[in-house]
Amino acid sequence: MPDSGDSIDFFARYKDWVVARSISCTDSTSPKEVSAYLVAVRDDVANRAFTVLGIDIKSLDAYSEQLIKPLAKGDYSSLVAAYKSIGSKEAETEISKAAQDREELKPFAKAYLLRSSAARLGLLWHITKENRAFEGKAASQKSSTSVPFTSEGISFMAKYKDWISIKKLSIHENTKPEEVSAHLSSIRMAADRKTAQILGVNTENIDIYASAATENMRKSAANLEKITVLLCSPEAKKEIDAACGEDASLRDAAIIYLFGRMLQNIKIDLEVSIDTLMDMFPGLKIPKPKGRMPGQKKKKSG
Repeated sequence: MPDSGDSIDFFARYKDWVVARSISCTDSTSPKEVSAYLVAVRDDVANRAFTVLGIDIKSLDAYSEQLIKPLAKGDYSSLVAAYKSIGSKEAETEISKAAQDREELKPFAKAYLLRSSAARLGLLWHITKENRAFEGKAASQKSSTSVPFTSEGISFMAKYKDWISIKKLSIHENTKPEEVSAHLSSIRMAADRKTAQILGVNTENIDIYASAATENMRKSAANLEKITVLLCSPEAKKEIDAACGEDASLRDAAIIYLFGRMLQNIKIDLEVSIDTLMDMFPGLKIPKPKGRMPGQKKKKSG
C-alpha cells in the first residue's frame, strides 16, 4: 500500500527554548505512535505556557510537595483537600510570590499549584507516556533543535487522516508573553483531545456525557468533589466502557479524558486556560489558526 503522506510537525524558537518534533505518518504508522508523539508535544508546551508568563513553577513545585504530605496518594478526596488548602493564607502567600505579586498572574500560579499537587498525588487529568494504552512504546519519542526558521516563532502543523490543524505564531519584539502562552495552550488543548481520539477513545460521546454531568456547575470545592465522586460511579463506568469499545487497554485513557473535560467544564484550572487569559488580559490577541511559517516569506500569487 502507498504511504499516506500525512505528517505532524512542531517547531518552537523562543528566547533560549528551541525544540523540533516531526512524525511522518505512513500506512505503517500506528495510532499509538501518533498519540505518543502528541503526548510528547503536550509535554513540551504545557509547563512552558506557565513559565512564559513569568510564573515561578519551581517554588510552587516545592510548596506542593509540602502541601500534599498529609494526603493519601491516588485518592480523589485528596485533590479536593488540596484545592481547599490552596485557599489558605499560607498558600496565597506562596502563590503571590510565584506570580511576582502581579494580580493578573495569580490565577495561573494557583492553577499550577493545583496542577503540581494533582501530579504528586498521582491523579491524572491528561494522558501521559506511561499510560498502558501505549504498551511502553511512548518513551521512544525524540526531539531535536532543527527548526526550519531563524526568527522566533512557534508552529504546529498536523495532517492526519481527516484531521488538519495549523497553529502558527510569529514572535517579534511587540509580542506579549500572554499571546505566546495562549498559543501554547491552544496546541496543548488540541493535543489532549486528539491523543485520546486517535488512540480509539470515543471522545465525542464522553464530551456529551461530561457536559450533561456538569450542567449548571460552577467552580467550587463542593463541585470538584461531586465530579470526583461521579467519575467513580456506575453511570460513568458505563460511559467509559462504551467509549472504549472492546479495547480494555483504553479505559485509563478514557477516565483521564473524562476527568479533564469535567474539570474544564466547572472551570477549575490545572493548566493555563485561554478563557482565563482573556479575563486577566483584556484585549488579548488570540493567535489566528492559520498563517505562514514564522520567518517565511509570503509566496507570490499567480
